[in-house]
Parts: sequence; structure tokens; C-alpha cells
Amino acid sequence: MNKWIYALGLAWIGLCLAIPSCVPVEEKVQTPFDVRLSSQAIRHAYDLQNKQDKDSLILLLKSDDPSSRYAAARAFASFRDSSALPALFPLLNDPQQQIRVMAAFAIGQIGSNTAEGMLTAAFDGRDSARLYQESNGIILEAMGKLGSQKYLRALSTISNYLPTDTLLLLGQARGIYRYALRNMVDPDGTALMVLYLSNTNIPMPVRIVAANYLHRAQGIDLSSFADELIADWNGETNLNLRMCLATALGKVNTAGAEKLLIESLKTETDYRVKCNILRALQGFDYKDVNAVYLDAAKDTNPAIAEVAAQYFVQHGKEQDGNKYRALIADCPTWQAKTRMAQASNIFLTNMLSSLKTSLLKDIQASIQQSSNPYEKAGWVKAWGSELRNFESLPKYFQADQPAVVRTEAVTSLIEACKDKHFDEYFAGEGYLIKAQIAGYLVNAIKSGDAGMIALVADAISDPATGLKGAMNDKKTELSKALAGLKLPQEMETYISVTKALKEYGLTAPVIPEEQKNVKPIDWKLIDKVTDGTRVQIITSAGEINMKLFPDRAPASVSNFLDLASKGFYNNKYFHRVVPNFVIQTGCPRGDGYGSLDFTIRSEVAKAYYDEEGYVGMASAGPHTEGTQFFITHSPTPHLDGRYTIFGQVISGMEVVHRITMGDTIKQINILY
Repeated sequence: MNKWIYALGLAWIGLCLAIPSCVPVEEKVQTPFDVRLSSQAIRHAYDLQNKQDKDSLILLLKSDDPSSRYAAARAFASFRDSSALPALFPLLNDPQQQIRVMAAFAIGQIGSNTAEGMLTAAFDGRDSARLYQESNGIILEAMGKLGSQKYLRALSTISNYLPTDTLLLLGQARGIYRYALRNMVDPDGTALMVLYLSNTNIPMPVRIVAANYLHRAQGIDLSSFADELIADWNGETNLNLRMCLATALGKVNTAGAEKLLIESLKTETDYRVKCNILRALQGFDYKDVNAVYLDAAKDTNPAIAEVAAQYFVQHGKEQDGNKYRALIADCPTWQAKTRMAQASNIFLTNMLSSLKTSLLKDIQASIQQSSNPYEKAGWVKAWGSELRNFESLPKYFQADQPAVVRTEAVTSLIEACKDKHFDEYFAGEGYLIKAQIAGYLVNAIKSGDAGMIALVADAISDPATGLKGAMNDKKTELSKALAGLKLPQEMETYISVTKALKEYGLTAPVIPEEQKNVKPIDWKLIDKVTDGTRVQIITSAGEINMKLFPDRAPASVSNFLDLASKGFYNNKYFHRVVPNFVIQTGCPRGDGYGSLDFTIRSEVAKAYYDEEGYVGMASAGPHTEGTQFFITHSPTPHLDGRYTIFGQVISGMEVVHRITMGDTIKQINILY
């Protein structure tokens, strides 16, 4: 018996024996079936998925046609209805490997811990011919989405997989990573991820998952792995691994790691790695690293300068407020300038000083002079970072201001309420000032502006603001705002207001399905797409070319083709840019709170953000997608199973990396 089978048995046999529903593995019959998008069975299932016709899909799970079983299982990976579990469980032992895989993936997506036993029972530890290595791997991944701590322990102590067991290793690594995203970690799991990252014989996809675990997992102790991680950093050339290694070294938090990161910042050539180094250094003492950030804020790369300047907003010191003021002129981009102005406004505390007076005058002048709405919003944010300026912010709520300026002004008032020095600053009268701010925010709700309403509603739900109590006597305004929202285009705001009303013990009406106006799949548009079809996105920063994935996400692809062919995306801003994460566009308002009068369904079955340049649909939750999409700067596996992937950049990634907030799409051409 191979070592990996033996090790698996040791880890899981106790759990399997405890579950009476363990069943013998069925005869492994390889029945051919058609899962191509041209198949009528596949299209029928996609249409049912789009309609969320649960009963018909459950019947398909029991169909004699393997294509229908497969398609229905894939539908429930996006649909996520736990009532489908009893019909999905038998498919874990389906003769068709692909059906087993999709059933396991769907069960993981549904996320019910009642599935622990069935997944464990379905793991085929007797698969000596490795016919079901893929479904076994997906079961391991699925356990990470729904399993309890004891299953994490079992998953973390399987240590005998061979480097050639790619799918099992990948399933194990993804399972441990999914656990971490649920804030569940195990020391042996962390040690295993360090081992997988360090071992160059391990397949690269597994190492990338392991690296992202070390990058993103909270509450892990990496101090005992300092030597290994430093050695990995010194020897590793793969950028996807180096990005995550930088963050991991920050978690090591030793003098040696700090020195290495600072030295590496001088020689590193990739801006994404530099951004992560800067983020990693935030955990070290200010006196040791502030000079590094002051220098980086002057970097000609906008992303690096922005990340560096943001450090001072979050970690600045009062004694250096004048340094931040002096640095504004040397910052190469408005993003860095506005953030340094924000930091200076926060930490120059003497309102009577000439430096403070000069700073406030300059910020006001910049607000007036800015022709770029995003730059203007940045200066408004800098202005609002001085708590004493709260009374002047409501003038930016007015309808004649760009949407992004209105929402930034509201955000600044909310952030003021969250300031830890709020009560101290207002000399014991903080409750009166908060009541005054609450009055301003009620006016924002009354305006009917979807973006401002959503922000206020979210602030009420956030205990850090203290606004729930301050606005208690104004909660009827929330109900009025809810009734006035346009659906489905203001769905995100509806969801936020619903949560806020719940804080007051009020229940909002459930949105009827017909009000969601789900857009049907246009199969005629899908039929025009071939392997050679390309999308040309002409932006103000250059040209991006992408391919489409109609077989993964036909509703998203047909919607995108429809909007692009009508010129909808022309002149739309890239309204959100997060360095070394995403660029996002497609909002009619330009601030992320806009859409059109329809929604489309989430389509997230077995798709992974494991490379740079994936094109995904933005959403406010399952099945709320519409017009906005994003492009990733690097692998982002924490998005897996949550955001639809409908395309990938094939050329022009240098443009994706160059785009900053306020750049625009000039035109999109579909090249069939």
C-alpha cells in the first residue's frame, strides 16, 4: 500500500468508523457524457440555475443522464441551498469522477456542518489506482469550508503525501486555507504550510496556496519558522510567493526579519512585492521604520507611494506632523499627496500654529481646484480628518457634487465618530457633537442618495461608531429611505438598510423575486463566442485584452457582451483601485453604489483566483451582480467561491498595473 494511502487511513479511519452512513464504493464505471456548453442538458440546467428553480434542479440530481446530474450539482455550487444536500450526497459515490468532484464542491459551497460525516465517508482511501484523486482532493477542500476543529486537526496531520500527489496536496492545502478564512487554525497546519512553501519539489499551485495561508491567516505564530522563511525569501524568485513571503516575514516580527525587509525594499523591482513589504513593516516599531515610509511616499510608482503615505494616516506620531506637511509637495501623485495631507491634519494638533493654518488653507484650495472627482474626494477626506472640521462636511452632500465626493464626505463624518479620541477632543461634550453629526447623517438619508444612505446604514450597524444610539429616534427615516429605493439597481443599499433596521428590532420586507429582475442568459450571444474571441478594453492608460469563460459563467459573459455592445462601459471610471489587489469599474455613479435595473446570478462553481489578471464580477452578496467588474493584480484565493470569474487578461497586464483611480474605459470592442 502506498504511503499516502496509509497516512490518509490513519488520519481519517476513526472518523469514518464513527459514521454509520459509510457506504461501499460503487463499481467504477467510466460512462462518457457531454458537459460542453453546446449540450442542451447543460444549457437547461444553467437556465434552471438562473431561475433558481430548486425543485427542478433537485430532480436533475437524480436523473439517469450523467450530464444532467453534473450540471445540477454545479448549479448548487452557486445556488447554495442546504435542502439539496440529501440529493447531493449520493453523487459523492457517482460512477462519474466529474460528478463526484462537482458534488463535493457544491457541498462545500453550501457550507453546512451536517455534511461532515458524508464527506468523510465518501473519501475513497482504497483508491490505489488513483482513479478518484481529484474528487478526494475536492473533499479535503470542502472540509475546510464546513468542518469542525477536529477535522482541521486530522487534515493538518496528514504528512505523507508525495510531491506527485498534486490533487491531494492541493485539496489538503486549500482545506487548511479555507479553515483559516473561517478563523480556525492549527499549529500543525501552519507548520505543514511552511513546509509546502519551502519545498521546491511541491507543485507550484500548492506552494501558492501555502504562501497565501501564511500571508492571510490570522492568529498564527511564525516565530519558530524565522530561519526557514528568511532562507525562503533569500532563495525565492517566484513573485507570487515573494509577495506572500513578505507578509509572513512581518508576522515573524524579529529584528532580523525587519532588517531583511528594509534592505530588500531597496533592491526589489516588482511594485507588488514592495507594497507587501511596506504593509509587513507596519507591525514594527515606528521609530525604526518611519524613515523607510517617508522615502517610499516619494516613489514614482503610485501604488507604492499610496501604501507608504497611508501608513502615516494609521500610525503617524504627533511629533512628526510637520514632516508630513513638508512631504506633501514631494509626493508624485494626488493619492499620496492627499493621504500625507490627511496624516498631517491628524497629527498637527495645534489649531493656532502657522503650519496648521497653512495646511488647512492649502487643502481647501486643492478641493476647489481639483477637476478629477476622485482627487477632490481625496482632499475632502484630508479635510475631514481634522475632527473640528465636521460642521463643514455636509455642504459636500449636495446633489451638485460628484457622487464620489458625496460619499466621501459622509464617510469622513462616520470616521470622525469612530475616532478613539472623540470624547476627549470635545472635552466631555462628545455626546452632543455625535448627536449633531447624527442630524447631518439623517439629512443624508433624506436626500435619497443610495450611496450616502448605504454608508449611514452600515455605520449604524457598526458598534464602533456609537451612532445606533445617537440615531435611535430617527430610525423611521431608515424605513422611509428603504421604501424609496429603486430595485434592483439599489440592492446593495437595500441590504445595508435592512441590517440597520434589524439593529433596532425592525424587520424589512424580503425583496420579491420579480423585483430582482434577473437577466436571462442570452444564448445567441454565447453562441457567437469561440476560443478565438477576444475582448479589447481601451482605457485612458492603455489597452487590455481578455478572453471570456462562457462555459464557467454564461450569465455573466452574456451580460458583459450585451452591455459592452451597447457602449455602456464607455467613459466609465475605474472607481476603485487597491494596490496589489484589484482595479474595479462599471459603476454608473462612479462611487461603487450604482447599477442598472437588473441583476444576474453568481456563478462560482469550481473556479479559482490562482493567477493574476482574472476578471470577476463585483457584488454585494450572492446574486446581486450587475454591471461592475474587477481585474486582479495577483493571485487572490480568498475570493474563490465568492465572486464570479468570467474572463482573464491575456495581454496588457502592464496596463492593469498602471491604472489608478480616476482612469477611464474609453471603449470596449468584442473581437469575434
